[in-house]
Amino acid sequence: MKTLVKKIDAAYFGGVFQRTWANLADLLLSPIPVTGAEPVRGCDRRIVIHYRKDTSSQLAALCDKYGSDKGEIKTSGHPYPWASTTYADYYSLLFGDRREKIRDVFECGIGTNDPDAPSTMGEQGRPGASLRVWREYFPNAQILGADIDRDILFEEDRIRTRYVDQTSPDSIRELWNSTNVESFDIMIDDGLHDYQAGICLFENSIQRLSQNGFYIIEDIMPKDLAMYQRYFADKGYRVEYINLFRSDAVVIDNNLVVIRK
Repeated sequence: MKTLVKKIDAAYFGGVFQRTWANLADLLLSPIPVTGAEPVRGCDRRIVIHYRKDTSSQLAALCDKYGSDKGEIKTSGHPYPWASTTYADYYSLLFGDRREKIRDVFECGIGTNDPDAPSTMGEQGRPGASLRVWREYFPNAQILGADIDRDILFEEDRIRTRYVDQTSPDSIRELWNSTNVESFDIMIDDGLHDYQAGICLFENSIQRLSQNGFYIIEDIMPKDLAMYQRYFADKGYRVEYINLFRSDAVVIDNNLVVIRK
């Protein structure tokens, strides 16, 4: 019976019910509050920002346009059945004044619509949604995407995609050997959403980040956020742990790690 329910959930709802139960379990078992209030070694300050949602946000509107769950303005009609994150709000603050200066963007995780794949967007998902968001938001940028699902790889104007298994150092090295881009202004891990996979991609990719660039790990569960805090405590990078909040929806993994050299 459980197997049947999981299959129905994956096929028609993108795994939202299974993910919701997992999120609630992570929240209850988390070693730190979702707010990140408990300091750990190397992390002794925090900033809390209260703001009203910008209903004219261009970045959030682009998420609606292309079907990315990084943000929204519309409250319905999305190709994914869960509540979106609020990354678009934060990214607007981070990148809004440098949009035309961004030249190269990399994102791991194109958004598979294979219902049996880990971190699937569901059968109605739109592979490449966030890559198209970045292409329009950064008008002078070349976009490189990578994913383990070979069936969704594609090329469009200013967008290239490549295969990568982010749990394999060899596969990540092959990815970087296949591109002539020396460094990226923005690198985003929107792949497996697993701590070990996130560390593997980071350790084998950080050398491609430009000196003033941003390496961002998305969709981090509270228990993983604590592990990232411990990992980066003595690494010498400038690291921020971002806890985002939606007053109208529970999104437990609405958390980011932002790394700069």
